[in-house]
This record gives sequence, structure tokens and C-alpha cells, in this order.
Amino acid sequence: MPIKEGDYVLIVGDSVRSVVRIVKGSRISTIRGIINTDDVIGREYGTVIKTNLGYNMALLRPLITDILLEKANRITQVIYPKDAAQIIINTGIGPGSRVAEAGVGSGFMTAMLAYYVKPNGKIYGYDKREDSISVARKNLEMLGLIDWVELRLRDVTNDGFLERDLDAVVLDMGDPWNAIPKATEALRSDGVLVVYVPTVNQVLKVLNAMNKINYVDIRMFDVMVREWKTEPTEVRPQTWINAHTGYLIIGRRTIMPVTQPAK
Repeated sequence: MPIKEGDYVLIVGDSVRSVVRIVKGSRISTIRGIINTDDVIGREYGTVIKTNLGYNMALLRPLITDILLEKANRITQVIYPKDAAQIIINTGIGPGSRVAEAGVGSGFMTAMLAYYVKPNGKIYGYDKREDSISVARKNLEMLGLIDWVELRLRDVTNDGFLERDLDAVVLDMGDPWNAIPKATEALRSDGVLVVYVPTVNQVLKVLNAMNKINYVDIRMFDVMVREWKTEPTEVRPQTWINAHTGYLIIGRRTIMPVTQPAK
């Protein structure tokens, strides 16, 4: 597919990795020289072109995570791809899933959820801050994902969720334990609850709340990613590590019988 004006392109070359939006008649400046956007328009993704200094640069189609991390606006801390991937994998979220997220913030997790539930799924994003809803909407529109998301300005702890029989609910809030009863009402009978918190103090309160409402198969973990250098003459771990960002707590809702069987 030829690159056209308005498209996002991931430029990758010698110590260069950057997402740019193509505007006709402009220039892309890198530490390895300049690329004229008129030389990019009409090229196929995957093409390698040279800067004015003679360095090779690949023109790639950016992934959703590339655009989010480089171009999306942020007003809150976000759930990073390493954690988002575990949420999606461990909840079984996919095309057709119906998922609610409370605490959309800047919409990073919302966008990744929407990407995986399309074409016939839906994400219901809740936040009690109007500025968060506004920023999230702009980010989703930039990514072309707004059609799979309904954003709601609402305090789920007090007012609850409007939906029922959801496949999953994701809570990314300061006090998610207080929202667990309302989240449980919104889930299907064996739906998946995901809670994301940064501290152990919060974890203890979440676990207590989940056990009180009879969640089962409760798992907790945090995700650390260590990248490696891939130069043929220098293959070794990077000097930095993408370590703790938050704890993921995932459990399944159950329905307790009205009367317990006799022993």
C-alpha cells in the first residue's frame, strides 16, 4: 500500500527510530540527516531510502504501540504495552468481546483493547474526569479506533456501569477495591476482572475485596522486560531494564448458590 499524505510512518535506521506524520512539502529531520516527505509519498511501506547524508532509512508501517508511545497525548500515567499484552492474553479478549474499563485516563489501554475487539466488539470507557475523557477521545480518533469505543463521564464506584454481561472489566483507578462490587454486577456470570495497581498496599485491599465477593482463580503478577542489544558484534543485555510499573490482579467471577449443599 503506497504511503500517502496524512499517514503515519515509522522511520528506522542507524540509531534512528521515530514515528512521523507525512505532510506534503515538509522535511523529516533525524540525527542521520534529512528526508523530504515528497520523496516518501507514493512509496511502499518497507522501502529503504537515503537521507541527504547518505544514511539508509526504512519506511515502516507503525504499530499501534509505536503511535501511542510517540504521538498520543498524556495527562495521566498509562498502562504500558508489556502490561497491556498480559491483560489481553490473560482475559481472552478478542474480536467480538465486550469490555468495560474504569479509569481510561489518556486512553492508552482503551485503544489497545479496541484494537483487539474490532470489528464487532465494543469497549466501554469510564472516567470521572472530563479532561481524561476529552484526551482519550482525541487519541482514539487519531488512531481511527473511536468507532469501537463508547466513552462515559461517570463515577463507577457510586453510579456503577451501564452494561451487563460483559466479558471483562478492567479497573485502573486509585481505589479500585471500592469499585469491585459494581464491576461484578456488570460482568457475565464467569467474567474476568482485571485490576491494575502500582503498590502492594493497594494489592492487599483488592485481594480482600475480591475474596469477599467469591472470585476464584485469582492470580497476581508484575511484568519485567529486558531488551538485548542486537548488533552482531555486541549481543548482550541492554544496560537498562523495563522493570516494575504495576501489579496485575486477575480473577474470575462466580455465582454462589442461594443455599449451600448439606454436608
